Amino acid sequence: MDKNYVRLPEYLKRPIASTDNKENKSVRKILSKYNLNTVCDNARCPNKSTCYGCLTATFLIMGKVCTRNCRFCNIQSNIPEPLNTKEPENIANAVRELKLDYVVITSVTRDDLPDGGAYHFKKTVDMIRKLNKNTKIEILTPDFKGNKEALDIIVEAKPDIFNHNVETVPSLYKKARPMADYRQSLDVLKYIKDKGIITKTGIMTGLGETKEEIIQTIKDIKEVNTDILTIGQYIRPSIKHLEVKKYYREEDFEELKQIALQIGIKAIVCAPLARSSYMAKETYLEVIGH
Repeated sequence: MDKNYVRLPEYLKRPIASTDNKENKSVRKILSKYNLNTVCDNARCPNKSTCYGCLTATFLIMGKVCTRNCRFCNIQSNIPEPLNTKEPENIANAVRELKLDYVVITSVTRDDLPDGGAYHFKKTVDMIRKLNKNTKIEILTPDFKGNKEALDIIVEAKPDIFNHNVETVPSLYKKARPMADYRQSLDVLKYIKDKGIITKTGIMTGLGETKEEIIQTIKDIKEVNTDILTIGQYIRPSIKHLEVKKYYREEDFEELKQIALQIGIKAIVCAPLARSSYMAKETYLEVIGH
């Protein structure tokens, strides 16, 4: 057994998504019909059974292979395949068949593309709106290397929410996100927020950060006027990934939630199994005042 192995606490365990569940079968059938990927499957999200059971999923566009090597992520890192030009329409059709009134679109990082895949995001948003006029759209994007032209394409798409994850505290970037930059991620959030779009980000706990570092990161996130924050426990996908340094207790997350609210974050999902798209619709409605 790995010497760094720490047993998963009971409160973090969730059942595997049942293949016998009617709703689960329906989601999988539609995903297969349109040859679509979800972050639920590819990133081994612990909330998959809950989301599939509610006839929803977070769509993963631009393939299943990432050009970066974040050491906490279960998505494969390698040379990606060419973009599927039919994917935006396929996503839109799946959203229509699932009757989604709120959808989250995320992607692998595509540093191999000149615009980082920004235009593919825009085409996907445009096509969803064409076929699903009342559906609210949240996009969770890479940093596009801070490329303002790429970010302007995203602004032109006018998503209802723009999400880009800071992921961790700055001192852990070299270890956890060696191909990313903390300040650049904050600058991306600020650039989009300054264009009048609701912004959102997320961080993980358990990689070795201190409480003081988490609080400072929340303050930095507030400094760029980010509206929504998710905080969840890092769970190690395999022994090849970064080890868990600490499992935070449920009361720890409640304390962090109260701190974030005091700092001024408008809406927060802070819980052991909170992930980027968990309760996404609820926090959006909270921000717009419904």
